[in-house]
Amino acid sequence: MTIAYKPASQVSPEHVVVSTHRGGVEVIDNLADEWRNLCAETADDQPFYRPEWIRAHCRAFLFDPTLLLLTARINGKLCLVLPLVEERTCFAGVPVRKLRSPVNAHGGRFDGVRSSSPESDAAVTAAWNFLNGSNSWEVLEFPYAPEQGTITRLIAEARASGCRTARVTERPSPYIPVPTNLELLKQMPPNTKLRSQLRQSRHRLSKRGALRLLRIATADRDVLDRFYALEASGWKGQQRSAILSNPKTRQFYDEIAESAARFGYFSLYMLELNDQLLAGHFALTPASSCYSPKVAYNETFKQFAPGHLIMAEILHDCAMRGIQRLDITGSNEDWKMKWTNQTRAVSHYFVFRGAMGSLAHAVRFRLRPAVARQLHRKPKSA
Repeated sequence: MTIAYKPASQVSPEHVVVSTHRGGVEVIDNLADEWRNLCAETADDQPFYRPEWIRAHCRAFLFDPTLLLLTARINGKLCLVLPLVEERTCFAGVPVRKLRSPVNAHGGRFDGVRSSSPESDAAVTAAWNFLNGSNSWEVLEFPYAPEQGTITRLIAEARASGCRTARVTERPSPYIPVPTNLELLKQMPPNTKLRSQLRQSRHRLSKRGALRLLRIATADRDVLDRFYALEASGWKGQQRSAILSNPKTRQFYDEIAESAARFGYFSLYMLELNDQLLAGHFALTPASSCYSPKVAYNETFKQFAPGHLIMAEILHDCAMRGIQRLDITGSNEDWKMKWTNQTRAVSHYFVFRGAMGSLAHAVRFRLRPAVARQLHRKPKSA
């Protein structure tokens, strides 16, 4: 389906053409090259928004999904891609037709991809007008959307048009600006107690052998198996949250590694002591940022803080490669915040419309909180 809009904008193209591509995973493949080129042109080129990430997610975690790729073009050039999954499901116990973003806690980020040009604002408006004119949904759901992105602008358009919207905040996600000055790099981490601990750890470990950081840019199966085994050897394995705990999760990370290596942005970091693996980061390095969606460390060396040692080594490697930002992903856990005070807000966004959408909104965001307040209200003393 294709509709042409003439959006009202000071920077107004002649036409914004909005189209939908509906089907299975093949709809991603059909648009992948053009989508990938658009990612490279954006101001926020994160690996989690790329076609290979969305494809791997759908293949691993969704059973026979119906995908809806919404695209917008200005003068024939692709300027926006918004991948969605069609579902008939229940929201807060209410049966609804839902369009949602294909994302889960692995990576924990999602946003529509759009051009960094001023005209792309008009494309978001056109995309919302298209969705608002569709009769295929009562609920839109966008988990893990970062602030000041395409999704937050789309939500603003929905709110302005009179739709009910909701936002549920996640804990913010930390990132580390990589120092370009080597003297400043020596002052990392900024937590002085941890910095002193790492100096002591290096001194003590030097008596056992040599520390070595490896960065592997290929999806070598033996090396990946080694990282997966390290992650599963500790508490993640005990809690069944490690990559090896679920064949689908293993499939997902294998495919991500292969795709990222093929397109030149895979970095599997391994910190070794005499060929013994102390810590690892499954990292992705497109453009000028490094993202670490999976980390692991050897818990038998816990007293040496191996998870922090590898962070220091990765920061140095990033500085040498001209990478400007180390994005640790996930929430602002205490160990991450010893390295930075910089975070980015991440939220789950919802749009509701129609009778069933209004009912779902009322149950989830009015009735349930009211019941919870009543249950937690302390009885008055006699």
